[in-house]
Amino acid sequence: MSETRVETAAAPMPGSGLRGFSGGVILVVGVLVVPLLLTLLFGTSTTAPDAADFVRMAFSRVIGATVAVLTVIGLLIHRILRRARGSTVARFALIAVLITWWQIGAINGAATSLLANLSGLE
Repeated sequence: MSETRVETAAAPMPGSGLRGFSGGVILVVGVLVVPLLLTLLFGTSTTAPDAADFVRMAFSRVIGATVAVLTVIGLLIHRILRRARGSTVARFALIAVLITWWQIGAINGAATSLLANLSGLE
């Protein structure tokens, strides 16, 4: 008699899917589109800006940077939980480090410009 082996693929963990969106789409939306929209909506002023406008502009940049960092960290965690290949996890880890470093610079720039703008009002 011959034995027949049936191999089954391990099912992914429940709730660990991206709901039909690719990682690239989520990366572009979370790192570029959402921060840009936040800056356009809250980071501009139609009149001469006052202190409240400068604070609103700075916070929109900080929130956009936070969304970008959380997006890349979330995608990295998703790849780790889905047990992706080591090269894929390493690639997403590199992307996460670079974007986090870039966004920390953006937060620093927002703080610097806020202090400069507020000191210029006096």
